[in-house]
Order: sequence, then structure tokens, then C-alpha cells
Amino acid sequence: MKAITQLFLGTILTLTITSCGTKEAEKPEKERINSADLYEAEKPAYDPAAINPDAAVVAITIVADGNTMAEMKFDQKEIKVKSGTTVQLTLKNNSTDASMPHNWVLVHDGTAERVATAGIEAGKDKNYVPSTKDVLTATIMTGPGETAVITFPAPPAGKYQFVCTYPGHWSIMNGVFIVE
Repeated sequence: MKAITQLFLGTILTLTITSCGTKEAEKPEKERINSADLYEAEKPAYDPAAINPDAAVVAITIVADGNTMAEMKFDQKEIKVKSGTTVQLTLKNNSTDASMPHNWVLVHDGTAERVATAGIEAGKDKNYVPSTKDVLTATIMTGPGETAVITFPAPPAGKYQFVCTYPGHWSIMNGVFIVE
């Protein structure tokens, strides 16, 4: 009887371990859970083209300076706007060196590095801006002496980040975008 009980318990234990022990990596690609996808679903919907014609317009100019990796920077590290406003952002690239193109990308807080890394894969044709919900809006890539203007509604109240996603720039060229 003891042997039968041990065999029975051993079988149940084996079935439990094998049925619950399926590893995520063993599942087909379509069935794997991606934590980034779960995070994406939690983000509020935001449409950068949904501009309220009655909203107050806030004009912001941000300057990209520097002719070397050591000198490059945005002239502002923090931008504050009021909730419900329309933002007209002008990016002015003051560099003179052809190796210093810049863009300005508004992203969800905590995603700047991920967006910049994905921007490399997005490539030049997409202005180094990946297609992801992490990106709220972005300028085109500006060369030395060029200016880009974008107009967008202020996102919901909270803290966001802005970053240049040109390869190698994000860790220096970044800041905080606060909607009050």
C-alpha cells in the first residue's frame, strides 16, 4: 500500500511540475507574453493631431547647440506647459558641423533610452523615430542651421521626457517635459 501511495503521489507531482513548468521561451512566438506590450496597453491614448482650436497656444523654442559630442546639448533641460494647451515647438539646430543632426522626440517618462535604442533600428528614413506608443510626437531630423516646427496638444497632466534620438545623442540630449 505504501508503494502505491508513493507511486500515486510521485505521478501527481510529475504531472503538476510538467504542466505548470512550460517555459515562456518554449511557446510559439505569437503566444509569448512581452512585458513591453503589457505596458503599452496601460498607456493612455494620445493623438498628437487632435488639436483643440480653442486652446491657448504656447510657443516654445528649444535650441540644439554644439559641434562635437562633448559640446552637444539642448538649451533647456525642463519644459513646463499647462494641461489643455496647444504646444507649438520650434527646434533650432545651431550647430555648424554636418555630423550634428538633431531631432526632438517627446516620450513617456522612463522610456527615453528604449526609444533612442529602437530609433537606431528605425533608421534615417524614419528620422530615427521608432513606431511605438512610447513616442507621443517628434520633429523631423534637422541639419546644422535648420529649424523644425511641430504643433501638438499638451498630453495629459504628468511628467514626460524629451530626447534627441539620433544615434549616440540621447544620453546627453534629453530633458523633462512637465504638463501641469
